[in-house]
Amino acid sequence: MKTAIIIPSRLGSTRLPRKPLRQIDGMTLVERVYRQCKKAAGIDSVLIATDSDEIAKHVHSFGAEAIMTPEDCVNGTERVAYAARHLAEGYDVIMNVQGDEPLIDPAVIELVAAAFQDEKVKIATPISPLRDRADIENPNIVKVVTDSHDDILYFSRSPIPHDRDASHQVKYWKHIGLYAFRRSILEEIRHLAETELENIEKLEQLRWLYHGYKIRAVRVDYNSVEVNTEEDVQKVEAILKHNS
Repeated sequence: MKTAIIIPSRLGSTRLPRKPLRQIDGMTLVERVYRQCKKAAGIDSVLIATDSDEIAKHVHSFGAEAIMTPEDCVNGTERVAYAARHLAEGYDVIMNVQGDEPLIDPAVIELVAAAFQDEKVKIATPISPLRDRADIENPNIVKVVTDSHDDILYFSRSPIPHDRDASHQVKYWKHIGLYAFRRSILEEIRHLAETELENIEKLEQLRWLYHGYKIRAVRVDYNSVEVNTEEDVQKVEAILKHNS
């Protein structure tokens, strides 16, 4: 089974302008994500999908491959699906690693890829424990609940499940910005109609659930830091300095 990682990267971020090219402790965000992905064992290719000539030029400068995609791709999944059509036929699993995860753990990538050893798995994504109350209440951190097979029932920006009587020791789980798809499924979900739930929550993955696609949760103990604001940049730089 061959696996490719495609990192969607575009300049049009509003909260952090020119985000992929933002320097984080001497290296751009997009290069940091790429180099973390390259550390994962069992991954056959890592590519960047972009609509920006400037990003593509930068990607080539550090030895990576860029695939140009149309400017009108409405989200990262559509950009990844477009790029995947340019891959050789032999690739079975396509992984979308969000371009705002500079500290993505290669072990998490490996665990998600391993989920496809189960032939029933069509889409997989990692989830990790939430322990801090502020994070549980934070609408920028997406929470998930699963069924008995670890297939995801729902994603929400609200704390789920809601402890109505405040009498349970609820375990909360957060979603990590990484998706993996069997190649044929990635092509299918490109054509799904938008849904009310995804527009309410502003979560594209709810479209897949609504239309009946199962998403396997891969449980990991990993505290991701997405870069969406200047404050996030400072958090990542503090972690890098602490670990150096």
